[in-house]
Amino acid sequence: MDIEDRILLNEIRKGNRDVFELLFVQYYPVLVKFSEGYLQNLHASEDLVQSFFVMFWTSSENIDIKISLKAYFFKSIKNLCLNEIRDLRVKDKHEILYIESLINSEAGSDCVDSDIFDLILEAVNILPPQMAEIFREKYYAGKKIKEIATDLNITDGAVKTQLFRARTILKEKLLKSTSIKFFL
Repeated sequence: MDIEDRILLNEIRKGNRDVFELLFVQYYPVLVKFSEGYLQNLHASEDLVQSFFVMFWTSSENIDIKISLKAYFFKSIKNLCLNEIRDLRVKDKHEILYIESLINSEAGSDCVDSDIFDLILEAVNILPPQMAEIFREKYYAGKKIKEIATDLNITDGAVKTQLFRARTILKEKLLKSTSIKFFL
């Protein structure tokens, strides 16, 4: 860390809002753009960078920076973005498992909202024909990927790709419904 960065960090540790605002104004736009490259979502990137600066301001006394402030900012944002992506993957996985459990449930079951089940059936019906067939074979008939591939004379990879795309389409359609958002 060079002398200028040490002075800036010292001023922030003393509670100098002017120095903090200077750094915020200087780095906020580029850090948002950098974050957006990871998250592909402007609003999420803006929130993440704002949260980072709040944390930086409130925890400045406990931060031990060995590199330049600029490098620290970018490295911190990168790590926060990677954490966010990991958390989104976990959330997506849980949402998909929830949807799959609804699909695997019977329509008349007491534990499944019939409106949600109908939305799933409707969503499956809008899938391209082969994709819908693969989806039904997997989740309605309970067949394994290899069995579906053999039946349709396609590769296991093609089945997996079609299932992934089907889940993505279904998730997007189902998340547009207010009733499914309540559950997810």
